[in-house]
Amino acid sequence: MKNTAKFKRSSTRSPALKRAVFIALAMLAGCAHSPVKPPRAIVAAHRPAAPAWGEAAKRDVRAVIARALAPAVARSYDWSCAVVAQDGTLLYSDRSANAVVPASTLKLVVAAAVLAHFDPGYRFHTRFASVQAQRGDTIPGDFWLVGSGDPSLRSDDLRRGVAKLHSAGIRAVAGGVAVDASALAGPELNPFWNPGDVNEDFMAPTSGVSIDEDTVEFRIAGTTAGLPASVRVKPASGAVSYFGSVTTGYADDVIVAAMGAPGVFRVSGTIPPGVKEIFYVPVHDIPRYAGIVLSGFLRGAGITVAAQPRIGRVPRDAQTLWDHPSPALTQLVRHMMIFSDNHFAEQFLRALGATRGHADDAHGLAAERSGLKSERIPAPGLHLVDGSGLADSNRIAAITLVRLLAYSDAGASGNVLYPLLARGGLDGTLKRYHFAQARGRVRAKSGHLASVSALAGYVETRHHGRVAFAFLFNGVRDEADPAVTAAIDRIAQR
Repeated sequence: MKNTAKFKRSSTRSPALKRAVFIALAMLAGCAHSPVKPPRAIVAAHRPAAPAWGEAAKRDVRAVIARALAPAVARSYDWSCAVVAQDGTLLYSDRSANAVVPASTLKLVVAAAVLAHFDPGYRFHTRFASVQAQRGDTIPGDFWLVGSGDPSLRSDDLRRGVAKLHSAGIRAVAGGVAVDASALAGPELNPFWNPGDVNEDFMAPTSGVSIDEDTVEFRIAGTTAGLPASVRVKPASGAVSYFGSVTTGYADDVIVAAMGAPGVFRVSGTIPPGVKEIFYVPVHDIPRYAGIVLSGFLRGAGITVAAQPRIGRVPRDAQTLWDHPSPALTQLVRHMMIFSDNHFAEQFLRALGATRGHADDAHGLAAERSGLKSERIPAPGLHLVDGSGLADSNRIAAITLVRLLAYSDAGASGNVLYPLLARGGLDGTLKRYHFAQARGRVRAKSGHLASVSALAGYVETRHHGRVAFAFLFNGVRDEADPAVTAAIDRIAQR
């Protein structure tokens, strides 16, 4: 439950930033009825030639890395570390073939896989459709919402689509909203995830039709001391209800807790006068939820809907009424990597599954393993159960991550992954790392669970070009970050 100040900092304000940034990206996508503006170009990074590491330089860098990492090693019960030079030389190895819990550094695998399987400009499409042509101001039969697994779709996108239909003269739907979420298969929640996190925004469902990352906003604002606080739900719909109340006072201990029934929440606690907070909580039974939300948008726009929402598969001969393309794949991957967005990773994993015949986790994981094998990347002890790294039963070795990073860096057409990673000390989840020599010269993915601290990516050295690194520590969390930061600073100086 969201009941501590620390939790609010990590799970209410961070998602707000993620959504604000992504709305700017999504605005570039437009819709099929107006010109689509191209996203900001993301250019593959080409690595310049660099002098090879001499034997003395190799011994020196191994020694300084080992000294820097010593405090993290001393506090860990398991670890896996590796550094690979631009020419493929293994510069540093400490249990590099030892498979450990990777946390969110596992997103490097799903990112590399989707970039390999799909064109960088690939877009997911969400459609409104009907089987019969519009008659006057009425859509005969059902009004279809057809998803393709777009992780970035927002309820405001659907609202804008409804407004376009209203502008086109549609005033009634003779049937009801029918939702086709069959683009992705499998359970909404991965069975390997911690059930105690079910109320947290970072563990939202996965669905072929995904709205607002399958969360709903509770906007709570303090009023006058002693009086009830204002509680608003966005998007407002008959699919979500709450009971309880929040009092305006001088403590800040609001709780928004999911109850047993889907879409039912309890609010409680206190919020100071004038303070406004947004809580993002997962919703479930997503196709049904989407149908209810869209029905409400239609009625709110003055379009009557005769029947209740239902779930089904859109007929092949249905005609598209509105088409919403997502931002380009590179923009989506960049968002996932910079903000460590679990939802994006899980949607991508099932989209990968579709390339192997079935859009579920098992086939997506098979696509990842097949990609590693085809690229001849060693994978000792590899055990994957999700795309995001949220499950603590995932296992991967540092040598797998560094060889994957090195493979991406050796491509003749440039490294597509490199510019999508956060810059050390500057972007997203890497802002917390206080690099000195390496600040701005690191591109990486961090990973943290309750007892996991990990960082994997690239650093530009002064004299030997770009190197790939992976430092994975189990048994510690924040205590390992300063040691890893120091090691990367030492590498950057070489």
